[in-house]
Amino acid sequence: MKMTKWGYISPTEIRIFSDLDKQFKQQRKKDDPKQDRPFIVPKEKRETIKIDWRRGDM
Repeated sequence: MKMTKWGYISPTEIRIFSDLDKQFKQQRKKDDPKQDRPFIVPKEKRETIKIDWRRGDM
């Protein structure tokens, strides 16, 4: 048993948590950072929307 700031932890729990940490770190490396921001598009690929602000039928 090892004392942590949250209480005592067994060697089995240490092994499980370290495996989970490794999996999370690998997952973060695999994630594409541009995937989180799909709305940021290069200027050449942007579609412009023209709005007619002078509508006379109001």
